[in-house]
Amino acid sequence: MKLKLLTVLASISTVSLLASAHANTMYSVPADAKNQVTLSNWTLPEHNHWSFQNASIHPNVMVPRDGNVSVLPEKLDPTISELKFEYSGTTYTVHEAMTNDRTDGYVIVKDGQIVHEEYFGTFNAKSQHMWASSTKSIIGQAIGILVEQGKIDPNKTIETYIDELKDSHLGKQTVRTILNMTSALDYSEDYANITPGTVHFEYFRRLGFIPAYDLMALDPTKDDTPRGLLEFASYIDQNPELKPNEIFEYHSPNVDIAGWLVARVSGQPLQDFIAQNIWYKLGVEHDALFMTDMTYTPVATGGFATTLRDFARVGIAVANNGAYNDQQVFSKAWIKDTFNLTDDEKQHVNRSVYKDKDSSGYDEWLEGYKNYLWVHDSEKGIATFRGVFGQNLYINQEKNLVIATFSSANSASNVARVTNLPRMAAFEAIANKY
Repeated sequence: MKLKLLTVLASISTVSLLASAHANTMYSVPADAKNQVTLSNWTLPEHNHWSFQNASIHPNVMVPRDGNVSVLPEKLDPTISELKFEYSGTTYTVHEAMTNDRTDGYVIVKDGQIVHEEYFGTFNAKSQHMWASSTKSIIGQAIGILVEQGKIDPNKTIETYIDELKDSHLGKQTVRTILNMTSALDYSEDYANITPGTVHFEYFRRLGFIPAYDLMALDPTKDDTPRGLLEFASYIDQNPELKPNEIFEYHSPNVDIAGWLVARVSGQPLQDFIAQNIWYKLGVEHDALFMTDMTYTPVATGGFATTLRDFARVGIAVANNGAYNDQQVFSKAWIKDTFNLTDDEKQHVNRSVYKDKDSSGYDEWLEGYKNYLWVHDSEKGIATFRGVFGQNLYINQEKNLVIATFSSANSASNVARVTNLPRMAAFEAIANKY
């Protein structure tokens, strides 16, 4: 089968603007042409404050809530917003660090109590917002549930569970390799340089990052061109210059496979598994949404959308080794194992661009990456969920502290965006306060 390519160009602006500066996009009736959000411009800073809060711009499925709401008590400390800290020779307040990176909202939860909460622009406590790649981390927890149930063995290969991937590079990788992103894919996660004709470009078209109107128009009963992420997975080969399990490379296709694995092993669509095993148990306030590809398969690598407080509830559960709302939501053993980085797992990250001080991707906080969790300090239990354009969930087990942030930053890559660095430092400054 010959893969069809379409040369559709996309651009990502690097203009720095406050998120609230374009908070009126799409709110006039009818919307002015320059303010209309489309599949071609939805990530641009002029429009993403609206599009990141409106998952309906893409196909999506619902993840319903159930049961009583787990109340988040408040013990507010108004001084946190003006807490000062220094980063790279400059003094910031927490408020400045957040707004400089176009934060739409953030909530700080200490010992299970909200101590501070702010919203900006049109975003509010009832607004949904995309998690982007923070979704990866909840998929990692879903895998952990199935491991604890004895339905998945992390040391077995993907093709053991998914027949469709037999003889493919991804199919031959172990579940652990996929979870730690050491699969040596011939692929690039560069959002700013998306070259038409590459596997990277074609993957992003199926992801929805770049519009693919030609694929949308295909009749799958008459044309076998892969339209969805799962059908496309077998086209992603091994990087000929790398061997698996040598280096951590942040590659989103790994997580599409993990989402497929959850659905295949559980016998449920991914959105149903998340709803019944996680969302119901957390006692969340609102339904969630899962953005899908054009085949209506949930985008496991970045499609989840929720309200801010519900995002924080996930972090509270992880901070408490999976326990929340009088239930063991996530696997305690899995979370403990995630923080128990092996020497090899630490070396995977040490060999990566994230620990290269001469690289624009250098990450001073990162110790390891495991089960789709960015581990900052394995001994203290500090880690983050991370998503492009500034979606972060900071978890500090030692301080029993969770900070959830949603943003509509002006560019995708968090590691390359200088305004993100003081915001990351703000998390540590808040933790040091306690």
